[in-house]
Amino acid sequence: MTNARYLVCATHKRIAKSNCNGKGKNNRKLNRNRRSNGPLPMAIVHVVMKSSSTAPPAAAHAEYIARDGQYQQRGGLELVESGNMPEFAREDPQLFWQAADSFERKNGRAYTELQIALPRELPLEERHQLAREATRELLGDRFAYTMAVHTPLAKDNIEQPHMHLMFSERVIDSNTQTLPEDRFFKRNGAKKDPEWNARDKPMEVRETWVEMMNAALERQGHEQRLDARSWRDQGRHDLAELVEPKLLAGSEAEARALHAHVDGLREQRAELPAPGLGVEAAAQHIEDRAELKIAEVREREAQELSRLDRLIAAARELAAEVKERTAAVAQNVAERLDQFRDRFDRWREQRDSGPRERQEQRAASAEPPSREKQQGQDQGHAGPEPVQGTELERGLQAFRERYAAHQKAQEPPPVPEQKVEPQPEQKQEKKQEREISRGFGIGM
Repeated sequence: MTNARYLVCATHKRIAKSNCNGKGKNNRKLNRNRRSNGPLPMAIVHVVMKSSSTAPPAAAHAEYIARDGQYQQRGGLELVESGNMPEFAREDPQLFWQAADSFERKNGRAYTELQIALPRELPLEERHQLAREATRELLGDRFAYTMAVHTPLAKDNIEQPHMHLMFSERVIDSNTQTLPEDRFFKRNGAKKDPEWNARDKPMEVRETWVEMMNAALERQGHEQRLDARSWRDQGRHDLAELVEPKLLAGSEAEARALHAHVDGLREQRAELPAPGLGVEAAAQHIEDRAELKIAEVREREAQELSRLDRLIAAARELAAEVKERTAAVAQNVAERLDQFRDRFDRWREQRDSGPRERQEQRAASAEPPSREKQQGQDQGHAGPEPVQGTELERGLQAFRERYAAHQKAQEPPPVPEQKVEPQPEQKQEKKQEREISRGFGIGM
């Protein structure tokens, strides 16, 4: 079974029905339509090895990376392949992972997984080829595996291609490939390779992957070269200070703050030259970023100027409209004032000429008195007849006499005045007053 490889989308009917009936193609088309129009960031080195006895069940994780079963609707699947399977799982790789969950010893690792970021700069087919080459280089024909390539969208709205490579550490050879599933995972079955437990194994895998990725970038004409060492070991302390935190746990507010912090770190890293660039490439990168910033500033200035021009034009239109309306209102007020002045003049003329016209109308409309009325008026002015006038005077005289007698009867009778003799003292005082008044007794 040397270099045997199982292509799920071509052989396995159940998986072919869910993942290969145009669905993966539609997912890739959807992702291409959602790509950002801006420049792609530089490739990075991201290799994570996961191996734990408390990891999720192998069968469930295999369904997850293959987007099978309950994970069919997650999307983002580009490629899924399985290989180096023993005979009992050659037709259905899922049986291998189910057997690993059932027969692997208690607290044993049913699988180990590598998560590797693929370069965005590579086209689709080149990415798939690189993923297959990395699988052959890292596992060869000695370990059963399931490999999948996912391309979800990152936070910058650009594709984030990466590969999942889950495999069993138990060695497949001519003696173990025909073992039944209940014996394959026993002590006397397929043995685990202790190399995967070595302390320097993750760094070895990282270096191998970086060499393969640099070769793929060189084939595509990219100048960037990656380094498996950390940024600090490469002397890039500016990038080392911008390392993202590994955990984003905590409350909702804390998580939002950490995500905002990570976004800020990524923006700062984007301003710096990518690691692995030569002097000329780094200078060109800085010039490109500067030109991009200048273009963004000019675009914003053009937008602001355009907005200012629109505001000025709108202000001019508004001023013209206000001027027109003001002129119309002033014209209306002037016309109404003229009308009011005319009405006031007519009213004053009518007030002044009204009494004369009414007198003239009454005089003109009055009829001359008839002869009988004129005679009656003349007789009334002549006064009553003498006889009648004498009788009236006598009646009035009699009334006056009766009224005077009545008033006299109502008055009280007069009281006679009594003559009081003055006292001697009073007589002496009156005498002195007389003398003083006559000029006597001044010297007294």
